[in-house]
Amino acid sequence: MESEHISPCSPDSFCFALRHSEEDWVSERINLGNILIPPSPNWFLNGAVDSREEDRILVTAAFKNIVVYQVLQDVALPKVLRVIPYNTEKVQLVSIYPEASHVYREVIGSCGDAGSVRLNNMKTGALIWRHSEHQNSVVAGLSWAILEEEPILVSVDDKSRLVVAHPRPRVSKVHNIPQISEAACLEINPGDQSQALIAGGKMIYLVGLKDGHVLMQFQGHNADIYCLRWFQGKASPFSSDFQDNAQPTVPQELKNGRANSKGLESDNWRIKASPSNMEGPFFVSSDYARQVFVWDLSAKRYITEVTVPSCASYTKKFYGKEKITGKQHISLLWYKGELLSTTPKGELLLWKIWPGGGRCTVIHHLHTRAIYNLVMVGDIAISCGQDRFLQGYHLANSSHMFQCPILGASATTLVFCPHDVNRFAIGSQENLIRLVNFEGEVPLKTQVIWQNIKGKVLSMAWHPEYEGRLLFGTASGQVGWVDISGRVTSCAYYHQKSVYKVEWAPLVCPEKISLSDAWCAYSFGDREIVIRSSSDAISDPVQLLPLLSEPDDYKPLKDVTEFSFSCDYKYLAIGANDGQVRIYSTSELKLCVSLHVLRKAIQHILWKPPTNSSLSYVLAVGSNESRVCVFDLNAQFEKSPCEAEILTQATRELCGHESRAVWLAWSPHEPDVLASASYDHTVQLWNTSTGQPLVNYGGHVSRVFRVEFSPCDPDLVFSFGEENSVHSWKPSKLICRTPAESLAKEKERMKRFKEEQAEAEDYIKKELSPISATEIRTNLHPTASTGTMKAKNKNGKSHTSSLVNEKSLSGSTMVASSKKGTYKSFFPKLHAACSRKKSFYHLLLVNLLNFTKKINGETNAGGKELEEELTDELEESCSSTEEVEFDLEKVENVCKQFDFLLEKDAEMPSAEEVFYALRLYRKPVEMDAILTTEISEHVKRGSSIQGDLMHCWRGSLDEHIRNAARQKKLNPFLVSSAPQVSIKLWEFASEAYAEQLIEEGDIISAATYLLNVNKVEEAVELLMKNRFYREAMAIAKCRRGYSEELVKKITLAWAASTIFEGSFDFAASLQVSIGLIEEAAATMARRNDHGSLFVASLLYTHAEKKDLSKAIGLMSLKEACVKQEHEKIDRYLTFLPELEWFRIISVCHQSLLKLVQEVTSKEQLSSYFVVKSQDINTGAELEPAIVSSEGEGEKYPFLQYLTEELLNQGVKVENYAHMYETITSNLATHQMPTSVKQLWFLIAIAVCEMLMSRTQELWELHLTAVLDYALSWGKVDQAFHLTHILLPRGITDLSTVLPKTFEYQEGSSKAASMLLHMYNVSEISMVHSELQCDEAWDIIEQTLDCKKKVNPSDNLASADSLGEINNGSALEYDLERQNGKVSKTVIIDDKDSALQLSQEKPAYKTADVHFLSIPRTSTELLSKLHYLSDFFIRDEDIHGVRKRVTDGFSDPKQLLLQISLNLRDKGNLNDQYVQDLIFKISSIKS
Repeated sequence: MESEHISPCSPDSFCFALRHSEEDWVSERINLGNILIPPSPNWFLNGAVDSREEDRILVTAAFKNIVVYQVLQDVALPKVLRVIPYNTEKVQLVSIYPEASHVYREVIGSCGDAGSVRLNNMKTGALIWRHSEHQNSVVAGLSWAILEEEPILVSVDDKSRLVVAHPRPRVSKVHNIPQISEAACLEINPGDQSQALIAGGKMIYLVGLKDGHVLMQFQGHNADIYCLRWFQGKASPFSSDFQDNAQPTVPQELKNGRANSKGLESDNWRIKASPSNMEGPFFVSSDYARQVFVWDLSAKRYITEVTVPSCASYTKKFYGKEKITGKQHISLLWYKGELLSTTPKGELLLWKIWPGGGRCTVIHHLHTRAIYNLVMVGDIAISCGQDRFLQGYHLANSSHMFQCPILGASATTLVFCPHDVNRFAIGSQENLIRLVNFEGEVPLKTQVIWQNIKGKVLSMAWHPEYEGRLLFGTASGQVGWVDISGRVTSCAYYHQKSVYKVEWAPLVCPEKISLSDAWCAYSFGDREIVIRSSSDAISDPVQLLPLLSEPDDYKPLKDVTEFSFSCDYKYLAIGANDGQVRIYSTSELKLCVSLHVLRKAIQHILWKPPTNSSLSYVLAVGSNESRVCVFDLNAQFEKSPCEAEILTQATRELCGHESRAVWLAWSPHEPDVLASASYDHTVQLWNTSTGQPLVNYGGHVSRVFRVEFSPCDPDLVFSFGEENSVHSWKPSKLICRTPAESLAKEKERMKRFKEEQAEAEDYIKKELSPISATEIRTNLHPTASTGTMKAKNKNGKSHTSSLVNEKSLSGSTMVASSKKGTYKSFFPKLHAACSRKKSFYHLLLVNLLNFTKKINGETNAGGKELEEELTDELEESCSSTEEVEFDLEKVENVCKQFDFLLEKDAEMPSAEEVFYALRLYRKPVEMDAILTTEISEHVKRGSSIQGDLMHCWRGSLDEHIRNAARQKKLNPFLVSSAPQVSIKLWEFASEAYAEQLIEEGDIISAATYLLNVNKVEEAVELLMKNRFYREAMAIAKCRRGYSEELVKKITLAWAASTIFEGSFDFAASLQVSIGLIEEAAATMARRNDHGSLFVASLLYTHAEKKDLSKAIGLMSLKEACVKQEHEKIDRYLTFLPELEWFRIISVCHQSLLKLVQEVTSKEQLSSYFVVKSQDINTGAELEPAIVSSEGEGEKYPFLQYLTEELLNQGVKVENYAHMYETITSNLATHQMPTSVKQLWFLIAIAVCEMLMSRTQELWELHLTAVLDYALSWGKVDQAFHLTHILLPRGITDLSTVLPKTFEYQEGSSKAASMLLHMYNVSEISMVHSELQCDEAWDIIEQTLDCKKKVNPSDNLASADSLGEINNGSALEYDLERQNGKVSKTVIIDDKDSALQLSQEKPAYKTADVHFLSIPRTSTELLSKLHYLSDFFIRDEDIHGVRKRVTDGFSDPKQLLLQISLNLRDKGNLNDQYVQDLIFKISSIKS
């Protein structure tokens, strides 16, 4: 086998890789949080757990992951350091390098179920090397060893292959050992690491690793071996009671028969043995029959045999009476010279052993089921069992250190107990419930409940009043509740499918339901909501949906996907597959509010929990869309409307996820914080009051299913996904704010890791000398000269070893193959008998003559040769002959009589062949026998077609067709041939063949055969069942007339199928074809494009649903506006006259886009004015155009131009109040932009609202919203455009953004201060960005003609000196004024002095200093920087907006310092001017 090498694995490469990855690993752990409940080690595998005592590292093979822990010395859970994914394979075994001081200390060896053996870096998870010598086999043992001072990784599989892998030269050597069958485990000899013990079946072999020879065999077990352990103590493993040359003192237990011994009178040599006669080394083994043997390698025999009891403690005997069957796994371990073992009931035993027997004591019985792995970390014995726990027990102190729950499958639900904040329940796909308690002597004390739970636990809910009662629903449809004691009560009624939601709530609508329980159990499954009695589990449930009271013009709710009760249980929210959410009052089940915002299946509905002050009806909704919608329903519930209200706009839309958001959680500590779990592998925390993203957790590697806040710690969140683990993390420690940042960070990390891997590879190629293949072979086997070596072991059997180099050659083997042409005869057996040389027919003719008697005429044999005579007689016999009986013996005699007819070297045909050929010329009965034989021969050869034809010839079609129908072997020929027998047989064959075709998957042909026998309805049902709706429709409309009922049934099923596939437009056309206009509108509304939404609006209009038509029409207009297709908006508005007001938004949005596009199309940024030009000839005013200031004509600020445009559209100033109310009530701007297009659309809405504001408070509110959009987007170029559009004349003139009726005083407006800050920060950022490349500095020219007075080598304004300036230290410098008249030395003692100096007699002109374009000279740049510095020095930031702006962008002070340093180094200016600037910048407050 050729080994695959991913990356180098030499010691030098390890050092090189670790040097690059250590710091990244530490920072990554800070960002990713902790794994509270890790994946479970795999069952039934003795090597699935390994440890290293020096640094207390524990590694486990957990499904498709390797989990790395660090075991603490205190009473605490092991800390999960890394989860290394294994991609497609299941990890079987793991082995960490045993020495923590070695260069290989970070290397973990592992093997997968596909036979690959890998080396991974423990800290980075990087794949270092991989070989596939065990391909298509099961690796049974894996261990590290030292061979000739070089680390090796040894593995053995169930096909007798022992592989010795050398990581440094990157080669692997394969030894085929035929003596070993079904290898089970492998242990390296600690005294001589060139030897290893291998257990195979019931035998143990000592094997040399250099040549693969079997050095010794051990036999004694009567069952297959499970575990091997070498004794590593210095003395004997036997009890100290047995002294040299002294008889052992046999304990009382031995006399009573507790150990396998015959007593003191026994003549067994093992009992009479003395420790002085035992040289060692020793090892111990266990098998599946609970037998444990202690072996002496020097004596080549076992010294002690004991039987592990199935249950050693009274407690286990009392509670575990069930009989143990099958394999019984006994794990072994040595601890300070004493033997530890486990029992099938999960106990840990300590053994006192002596030659011939031993006794055990119970250390603990923490496990409830079998233990598969047992390792030591210091004095802590760590065990892992079938009960999904990692238990740690301190043997020296006899104390329980930890109980770590582990997941064998992904978790499905997590709920905290409302009565005990330290207790929570976890349901998983393992058909069990874990009740976890944070408080207790042992962290995460867990109770596992699995009995009487049928299926995967998908949903759970704690009882609000009955403490400790937990309601659950499973994937098998079971609903029940469990108490803390572990008692499970299951309801008699099962759902037919999975139960996705359960909840406790008071009885709804008591007038309609006859239950009397104060609390009822509600469950959702089979697309129905069921109410169950909490006092009588076997009573009949009540379906909720038929009790809902819908208005006359509302369709009943279909395809329910979610439900949720409000916190006061007054309202019930129900979500549907089409994205609709309806809210009912629980007293009457009357519809109150209908939410038509989302268009895909609802995943989770969650009411906001009450705060200490009041109860707020706020609803968060997650769906298959990436956005999360938040609805404030307080106003709707206060109105108490007589009819249901429709909401088409969410109060907040939380956008940012890149896939569906499937679970939500409100923070119990901060009322406006919401968490959302998404399939984009992240968890997002939101501020719902502002719509801002707070932090994002990207520690999951797969889809995230759940997120929950800790009820007692405000800075602790729990989440889990598909990776079989539960994470806990602190939002305050997270770095990323959005899912995009987390995903980008992960991509960047992977990119950096690949680059480092490539760098390490290049380093090795350059620095390390290559190792030749000859050197490798010499190191591995001194006597080997070729890659394949053959040797003989001590038993004389041959043994083969193969060496695989990294660059092994793969050649192609030419296999000669010849295709013999076969004659496809209908008589294969007859053809085989007759296809010989001519002599066969000679003998056949002789036999025919011998058995044919002439009746008329005489035989003329004279004067003719024998062949002519035979031929003539044969011809005569054709006319008149009488057949006589013949048998095999007569045929054989005739053949022997005429054997001279055979040609030379020809083989005499057998009598059976001649006899069979003669039957062809006999009576019809003989021909029937031939056909029967030939048909059987065709059946054997698989030639069914020829056999069917011969049945037709024989006339046995009736029986053959019926047999073929029973055996599902019909074919078109048999069915078409059936009418020659009878019409009934044809009908039977057609139906049977149709069933056969259905099983084969040929549905169309099956339906056709049903049609042949007039089974039209059956054919249609068959096609519909297999979703061949078009074909079913064609049959329904063409066969047996036109049935509207059948056509409607097909259409409904077809539409439902296409909706499930996502073809909403096609489904809508089907629904319209049968008159379901409203359903078609709802289907079309599930699409996101504006064209589909517009058609949906027209459909709602046709269905006389004006409110829905208006809502969906508005959605189409918004989508078209976001897509910047304004020409379609004009066409849409002709059909939507009630939405004519939206033209205002379209005009504003279109004008903004044109202005930005016009400005950015110039090589240099131009001023942001709208120019209204005139015709040169007539002087008439032309249509206003969005052009730069370079055009000729009158210039208008944008808001003034927008006002005139609205006037042209018929919107006067006196109409602004009405328009403002219309816009604010229909368009919600409280959402986060997810694209640049949506950003400018939201800005356009907020600008219109700002323009039409009637009060200064509203103007402040909407201007702040405009600026918040740019801040949340975080791109400085968009902020630059926005601020300069609002202030085209600069920050000195705010009249372009202020309404004329407002009186503005400097510093009085927080929004205006924020605008000024953003204006200048964006300018600084744009200048800094432009000057990042050297080409920009090449364009700048010097205009100041002066000489430098300060030597650049003095490095006055270096980075260090800047730090001193910021700290207020003294610095001497020369100050030369621009007029050249003042030259003096100034000492700057502190920042205030620097500020005072910067304000006296400036060397530059501050009047009208304002640049809308990037400076192109050093002078311009210097003046620009002075101007911006003065602004931030003067600004007192009384509103605290500076931090808010700098959080969205970069710190302006740092940007100014960086530009100034670059100006000093690259600009052709006097250093003194730059030095003045640097001192000024240093005085800006951070």
